[in-house]
Amino acid sequence: MALIYTRGRALKTAITGLFVVVAAASLLTVLVQLVFAASGGPPLDPGWGVIAGVSTAVAIWTTRSQWLLRLLSVADPWAHQSRTRAVWGLLALVVLLVVGLKTGSPDRDAYKNLVFGEGGLVEWSQVLVLVLATRAAWLIGADLNARLQERRPGRLFQCGAACLALVLMEELAWGQVIFSWRTPPLLNEINAQHETTLHNIGWLQDRLDVGTFLATLGVLAVVVLAPRWMRVLTTNWSESMAAVTRALTPAFYSWPLFMAVSALAFCIATRTFSDLILNRDQEWGELVLYASLLLLLLRTRVLLGAVEPQAPDCDVEDP
Repeated sequence: MALIYTRGRALKTAITGLFVVVAAASLLTVLVQLVFAASGGPPLDPGWGVIAGVSTAVAIWTTRSQWLLRLLSVADPWAHQSRTRAVWGLLALVVLLVVGLKTGSPDRDAYKNLVFGEGGLVEWSQVLVLVLATRAAWLIGADLNARLQERRPGRLFQCGAACLALVLMEELAWGQVIFSWRTPPLLNEINAQHETTLHNIGWLQDRLDVGTFLATLGVLAVVVLAPRWMRVLTTNWSESMAAVTRALTPAFYSWPLFMAVSALAFCIATRTFSDLILNRDQEWGELVLYASLLLLLLRTRVLLGAVEPQAPDCDVEDP
C-alpha cells in the first residue's frame, strides 16, 4: 500500500473548483455577449467560447481522473515517474501553445495584442499564478511555524510570500492595469513602458534582460543541485527533520521547466533567433517561471501535510 498525502486529494478538489469557476465565468460572458449581439451590439468574441469549452472539459476530466489523484497525492515509484512525464508534457504543451498562437496570428502586432496586450492571455495568467503562489508560500510558512520550534524557516517563507506579492503588484503596475489611471508625469518620463512600475525604469530596464537570464540560471542551478546536497546533508538527521527538509527541497524532476525559462532568457538577452523570438516573449518565460515555482510550493505544501497509514514494506518516494 502506497503512502497517501491527504492534502494531495484536497489539491485535486481545488484544481477542479478553479476550472469550474473559470468555466462558469466564461459561459456567463458568452451569454452576455450573445445578448448584446442579438440587440445590435458588438459580435460574439469566439475566444470566450473556446475558453469556456476547454475549461469545462478540463473540469469534467479533473473530477473523474484517478490518474491526477495519484499524481498529486500518492508517493510510489509509478507516481514519481508520472510526475516526471507530466513535467515534460506540460513543457511540450506550452511550446505548442506558443507556436500555435504565433503561426495562427496574421502578423506580429496581432500576436502581441492577443498575448501581451492589456487583458491579454499571458498577463492575467501571470496574475492568477502569482496570487496562488503567494498564498501557498504563506501557508507553508504557517505550517513550518506550527511544526518547528525554530521560527526562522517559517518566517523566511512568509517573507518569500511578501516578495511574491511585490512581484504581483509590479505585474499589475500597482493597480494601474485594473483601474487604468494615468502614469505620473515624472515616472512616465523614465519608465520604458510608461507604466507605474519599478522594473522598467531607466538603469533597471537597460539591464533587465541580462539580469533575468542570470537570475533564471541561478534558480536552475539550485533546482538541479539542491536535491543532491540535501540527500547528503540529511543522512544522519532525525527522520522528522529529514522529512521537513525533503519537503522544502525542490523536486529534481522539475528541471526541464527551469531549463526552458533559462534558455529563453538567454536567447532574448543575446538576441539569438531574433527573427523567431521576440523580446516580449520573455513574458512567456516569466509565466513558466512563476508556474514552476507554484508547482514546487504546492508540492511542499502537500508533503508537509498529514499522511494515511502505509504498509511497512512499501518503497516510498516523495512527490
